Amino acid sequence: MHDATTQFSCFKLAIAPGVPSSHLSALLALQRAEEPEVIIAFFEITGDELAAGLREGRYDAGLSLQESNDPSLKGRPLWSESLAVAMPLKRPFLDKGKVTIAELLSQPVFRWEAENCPLLDQRLSSFMPADEQHTQQVTSFEMMALWVAAGYGVGVSAQSRIERAHGWGICMRPLADGPYEIVTHLQQPAEQANPVSERFERRALKVAKDGAV
Repeated sequence: MHDATTQFSCFKLAIAPGVPSSHLSALLALQRAEEPEVIIAFFEITGDELAAGLREGRYDAGLSLQESNDPSLKGRPLWSESLAVAMPLKRPFLDKGKVTIAELLSQPVFRWEAENCPLLDQRLSSFMPADEQHTQQVTSFEMMALWVAAGYGVGVSAQSRIERAHGWGICMRPLADGPYEIVTHLQQPAEQANPVSERFERRALKVAKDGAV
């Protein structure tokens, strides 16, 4: 029990779409275990809101799948996740170890806009005629899984998400010719570091290192 004179710190953490993962859970668990007196205030935001909120002091740190080029912010890549193909349980390619880009584009492809991967987008574009569009953006992983499970096409998402959603009627196959990855970045104000934020960064880097082993 803390007495009435205990000073609690509040760490304001912004989280952009697509970031939540087992790595983030491990980081938050470590933060709570090592610094329980610090209260974490969570803010679920869009990628565009993150940079402005950090500059204006509304957040102490942010996690995003987008790398920032803002000179007023400092960013560190943390952990990466491989993208894979989500497909219905009864579908072509189920007997294949990996799916090529050409095979992927033989049917409609659903993409969750938060999971941006420039290399994959470039490869997809190189296989598509300029007057054709085989990919369709969706607003969430759940919506992508819904369309895939119903047989309207295949999806591309983080491998770990697809594996956890097996009970929804979809399965996972790796993508060939990769690696195609999404990377979680830690972003903080470049000139406004504080001890709590610095310790959070060290824990984030530790979780990233441990997860890469």
